[in-house]
Amino acid sequence: MDKVIELLSNFGLTNSESKVYVSLLQMDASTGYKISGKSGIARSKVYNILSTLVEKGLVMQSKEEKPLYTALPVNELVSKLQHESEQNIEGIKDALSNVGSNSGTGLIWGIEKYDQVFDKIIYQVRNAKESLYIQIYSEDLSKELVEALSAAESRLHKFVLILFSNHHRYNLPFDRFYKHFFEADKESDYGGRWVNCVSDQKTVTYGKLPENSQNVDVIWTQNSSMIFLAQEYVVHDAYNLRTLNALNESAQKVFGKTLEGVRDIYLDD
Repeated sequence: MDKVIELLSNFGLTNSESKVYVSLLQMDASTGYKISGKSGIARSKVYNILSTLVEKGLVMQSKEEKPLYTALPVNELVSKLQHESEQNIEGIKDALSNVGSNSGTGLIWGIEKYDQVFDKIIYQVRNAKESLYIQIYSEDLSKELVEALSAAESRLHKFVLILFSNHHRYNLPFDRFYKHFFEADKESDYGGRWVNCVSDQKTVTYGKLPENSQNVDVIWTQNSSMIFLAQEYVVHDAYNLRTLNALNESAQKVFGKTLEGVRDIYLDD
């Protein structure tokens, strides 16, 4: 009950209104007296609450002299809340469309919360119109992000995804991605996973994701130099992986079965 009441409060219902509505869902059509007993709301207050819920369209009232009340079915409630939320969002969008400025777009902003990092990335993936360049670990692929990437793969020609996976999870509902060869070594080098997402050559989200995913060290920016650097990182990763995939057998003879020799880049021998 507490969880439901908390969720309903996100849509503007008071604690008492939520209790009355949830209680009604568990009852047949009932009088205010019975609803008061079920919900624990005093009779002196329950009729006003019922009246408010009727006005909000969440409760229906019969026409008898002593009216009965019934709750709006859950499916109808969900549909109603979705419609109202969409209307509110469109209203906010219209009202704020001409507010604000582009100052600070060249600055580099820090993000310290894991969920906020992936809110940014999902937004980038969903709204990319021309290009998307991304490096990411499969361990950070939520269902929502996988769906967004699948849609981006379908609509974008310039779609480059470098996929790292410590657990070799490559069974994904899209095809255009490069499997990386050196996940364990990379994570050891950098002290954790990382993510790099560049969309439309306008925005980049880039940084480290420590193992506990609590205190991340990620930047978000529209700084053109940072965007260029991050995108080139993905592009050159793709060049190398495409070459290694095409020449895999020959590459193994030169660099070893796991291609570990590729990482020996210091020309001092």
